[in-house]
Amino acid sequence: MDSWDTANLVLGCFCIVLSFLPTGYLISNNRYKRKLYLYSLLICVANIGMALGSLPEYLMDAAVEAGERRVLLLGGTLYYGAFTCLLFFFLQYFFEYLQLSGREKQLCSVGAFSMTGLLLLLTLASPWTGAAFTVDEDGLQMGPWFPLLQGVVLLCYLFVTIVILRHRSVLRRREFVFLMLYILIPLAGGLSRIVLPNIVLVNAGFTVATLLILMNVQFEHEVMLKEQEKQLAEGRIDIMLSQIQPHFLYNSLGVIYSLCATDPEAARKAIKRFSDFLRGNMDSLKNREPIPFEAELNHVMNYLYLEQQRFGDKLQVIYQIKTEDFLIPPLTLQPLVENAVQHGVLHRKNGGTVVIRTEKTDAGALVTIEDNGVGMEKAKEHATLGEHSHIGISNVRARLEEMVGGRLTVESNCLGTTATILIPWKEEQSL
Repeated sequence: MDSWDTANLVLGCFCIVLSFLPTGYLISNNRYKRKLYLYSLLICVANIGMALGSLPEYLMDAAVEAGERRVLLLGGTLYYGAFTCLLFFFLQYFFEYLQLSGREKQLCSVGAFSMTGLLLLLTLASPWTGAAFTVDEDGLQMGPWFPLLQGVVLLCYLFVTIVILRHRSVLRRREFVFLMLYILIPLAGGLSRIVLPNIVLVNAGFTVATLLILMNVQFEHEVMLKEQEKQLAEGRIDIMLSQIQPHFLYNSLGVIYSLCATDPEAARKAIKRFSDFLRGNMDSLKNREPIPFEAELNHVMNYLYLEQQRFGDKLQVIYQIKTEDFLIPPLTLQPLVENAVQHGVLHRKNGGTVVIRTEKTDAGALVTIEDNGVGMEKAKEHATLGEHSHIGISNVRARLEEMVGGRLTVESNCLGTTATILIPWKEEQSL
């Protein structure tokens, strides 16, 4: 065995080892249950078959004995048969990735079956006819039909390249680059025989391509998981934002109705505030991203104005706003302020005060909603109110964590309740 055979043997073994990596990964994680990943797995298995089929040629300097010739023929059949299967699965991988449909899918399927079918026919016929390859005393040799085999392979490469270019507009840049590398690297491995006739790099080219497939499979899997997580998060947000208590809407309409008879000017102002409040709710239901704190504060101010029209002097509101330069999830303050009003100060005989405060800290923007009401434990005596209170707080906490990485803490005793929101400083959150 000369140095070239040794190099080829080492390269073949190396390709086998590397091909087992994506094979084991796809099997162990049950990724192969998806059609795209199944084709990836079959490509890896076929590549291992190619590498195994090439080993006898590198281990035998000559084929003098009949048994040696049979081993070489078997190895050649395995090599070219596995290569045909690999090429077929390669084509199917591309077609599945591009999500072909209709007449285009039918034409591509016919083309793939026709070309790989011809390759398989040449491979199976060669041990008896020597069409594509044969064995003599010098080892495995090319047959008279070998150029046809090579031509069909090149035609397959050209065929799939045209299909990819046809779909270039719907592919992301990363996807297009990966797909073209799947073609160009194995093709470069085959063409390398022109420069290095004694060393076969076809296997190595397909091995690198299978590793790229594995990388893309993993990347696509991560993208899919992130998309699923995003959809779940948006679904939770929809539920959270829809939990607006209807009793406030009914009570506000009742207040406005009363004002129409006693103070028409106040009624008009209340209608404007009520309209702005409803518009703010609708806008918040559409938003999937954090909004400026100023918008959220205006929404809460409309809410508190309407409540003050209803309860008069029993509800006092103090604003201590030192910063508005940050983003906050929509409808974050309202549940906390509503909790302070409905479940806090209004349970006191003479009412109480709600304080809304913002300030800058090193850790982030700090928002505080404070009341001097009866506290959450006392509010639990009112079963319905206590339940709604906890639902609102949990929703706010979940949306803060998911949308801005914020944190909500609530402290409550018989002297009142303080809800504190900390929103970390982030470049994308700063205005």
